[in-house]
Amino acid sequence: FGYQSSCYFSSFFFFRRASFKANYLFFFVRTFLLCIIIMKFLFFFFSLFVELAYGFSLVFFFTNSFLSVFPA
Repeated sequence: FGYQSSCYFSSFFFFRRASFKANYLFFFVRTFLLCIIIMKFLFFFFSLFVELAYGFSLVFFFTNSFLSVFPA
């Protein structure tokens, strides 16, 4: 009886420590995934910003070329 109760008692501390490690690991995994999502959003946002800048430069280029051929 004594060995069995001490085994349960020691396993209680083991599982308590293991669950603490799992929660600690889950915090880092969740933080890492959140950082990945934010980085993906920022890369997507800046790529759209670059495409918009290229579009404006093309519009100004064609407008300038048409104005030079057909002056107002």
